[in-house]
Amino acid sequence: MYNVLHVIGYIGRGGDTSVVLDVMNNMDSNKYHFDFITHKGTTDMNVVKRLRDSGSTVYILEGDVRILGIKKYYQEIKKIIESSQIKYNAIHTHTSMQSGVALLAAKKAGINKRICHSHVTTIQRKASALKRIIAVPIFRFLYMKNSTCKVACSKMAGDFLFGNNNNYTLIYNAVDVNKYLDVSEKDIADIRNEFGINDDDIVIGHVGRMSSMKNQEFDILLAEHTKNNPNIKYVLVGDGTDLGKIKELAVSLSKTVVITGQRYDVPAIMKSCDCVILPSLPGEGFPVTMIEAQAAGCKCIVSDTVTPEVEIGLGLVDIISIDKIDEWVNSIKRIKRNKDIDYRNKCAQQLSEKGFGKDVFVSKWLELYDG
Repeated sequence: MYNVLHVIGYIGRGGDTSVVLDVMNNMDSNKYHFDFITHKGTTDMNVVKRLRDSGSTVYILEGDVRILGIKKYYQEIKKIIESSQIKYNAIHTHTSMQSGVALLAAKKAGINKRICHSHVTTIQRKASALKRIIAVPIFRFLYMKNSTCKVACSKMAGDFLFGNNNNYTLIYNAVDVNKYLDVSEKDIADIRNEFGINDDDIVIGHVGRMSSMKNQEFDILLAEHTKNNPNIKYVLVGDGTDLGKIKELAVSLSKTVVITGQRYDVPAIMKSCDCVILPSLPGEGFPVTMIEAQAAGCKCIVSDTVTPEVEIGLGLVDIISIDKIDEWVNSIKRIKRNKDIDYRNKCAQQLSEKGFGKDVFVSKWLELYDG
């Protein structure tokens, strides 16, 4: 058995969790075993329960490096590794700048395979300029020195964390295409009925953690600008620290905006949308939601802070500056109702042929452990 210890800051609906769970669900469980370290406060305990029920051990620390400090965070992870009855063959970190602390702990605890995986393109946590000047070189030294394998979900993410001239393995995020091919017209009708959306309404979707980086406030601004077009509806899917604030902002738009909270039927929701938007602020590595949206045959509008690599050749993605609200509004007003199931299914098949299906993705991921 090849045992891997994953370190994920937030276990939930986030992209890094999604891709790890996708690998886990498609790997040979007789050959590979995944355990997890995560942080208290933001973790989705429903996902943790499912992981534990499946046989994985999930360790929940009281906080990340910012909360515990470098020394205590290092000690906690080293203690977990050394006290575990499982001998880990590899540690696989998904915590960006903080990764080096866990990688150092793993090195000292005797784990020879140490993988640092970049999922973002900027520092996402708020910090003063002074703290960044002091902390960034320390963290960079730690993860560059203590990783034996560097991986990124996009070129922008790899260049951000490891530098333009450093070797790293590029593995684009992917989706299970079959989940999108399995969505029926009845499933789509049921979703739209649940949300109170008419068959001919144009649905603009946004799937992602409710956080400042995902910028759902911009969704509400767009809804305000298009509220005089009664057939344009917005469906915002996700949970997170900003959920309450976004609900409050949308109170006056109850006929236009649907906020669902956490959902586990994303393929059906995506196929119920005509367009999916992602007005993210800087930081996205390679958003899984954009691959999901294209697998569902949706038109996509993304901010220019998102890597252009999300345009994978299907002609579905428009990139617009986040500062050009009028262009966003005009693009949304041009979206047409898409009821063509055959076309949508063809998009999913083309996506798979271009290497963004699960088989290729899982194979490349598992090669990290076998190599």
